[in-house]
Amino acid sequence: MERLFHRLPGHILTRAEIEEICEENGDQPSQGKHAIGALYRVGLLGYVQHDRVRGEWRQRFLRPGEATFEPNGVLPSATHYLLHPVLSDVIALINPAFVQRIDRVNIVGYDRPWHESGPVDRTANVHTCCVLKADVSAFGSLMRSGRDAPVRKALDEAVAQWAPAAAISETGAGDAALIASDDPVALAQTARHLMDDVYRAAGQPRLRIALHYGQVHTRQRVTDLRTVIVGGDAILCAARVEPIVAPGQIWVTEEFREQFLQRPSLSRTTPVPAPTGDGCFNVRKEATQEPDLWVRLYRLEA
Repeated sequence: MERLFHRLPGHILTRAEIEEICEENGDQPSQGKHAIGALYRVGLLGYVQHDRVRGEWRQRFLRPGEATFEPNGVLPSATHYLLHPVLSDVIALINPAFVQRIDRVNIVGYDRPWHESGPVDRTANVHTCCVLKADVSAFGSLMRSGRDAPVRKALDEAVAQWAPAAAISETGAGDAALIASDDPVALAQTARHLMDDVYRAAGQPRLRIALHYGQVHTRQRVTDLRTVIVGGDAILCAARVEPIVAPGQIWVTEEFREQFLQRPSLSRTTPVPAPTGDGCFNVRKEATQEPDLWVRLYRLEA
């Protein structure tokens, strides 16, 4: 713990500073098995949390007994973390520079309000990864016949169960899913599970699934700091390919296929014949001024 106190730059830490301190010790904040996690478990390290009831940002520290529900000490996702004032004198004896960094806007304490001392960067991050776009075929007919509820439930549960670890996943309007992941093989397996689970719902609905690889834009949502997808070339391409996929099939772009073939898998891909005869599809949205978007497509098969 003394080593940690020597390293602390001040009583308010950013997420990047927490990660840097943990990495120096060979730990990860997501594991909770470190001195920082120990401080969090005993209520001496707090974090900034959005209070949905009051609609404002507050400071949160674990109270006595609450650590029972936080056995691993895994730090919640937050922009800032806070050292309890009771530690200030102890840390200052070991690390005099600790008290030199003063926040004149915020007073640290349980449930105190949090005010940003400067502009908060909520701009999108750009990440190159694999993308899955799925949509229920003929969903309008299911809605008109009143059979859409089991399908929505099946898709939601399948995404929650089968999305790869660390993936960003979203379901929209109950008939569509969007997943971003770094692992092409895991995402291909997810696609098969989604296809099977949704088909088991009443009416045996079929999904159209498109897989692509490219740039994805994400950002942290203000209300709960959850990472969400906000756009990117890969999202656009997958969204344009998905409507032309045959119901019950999984089609992948050449970019995704290149990533997929770099890892061992029992699945294989076969070219999808294009109407142009040259193997390329123009998937740009019709009746718009979008530029042409030519792609080569392959059917993913077991």
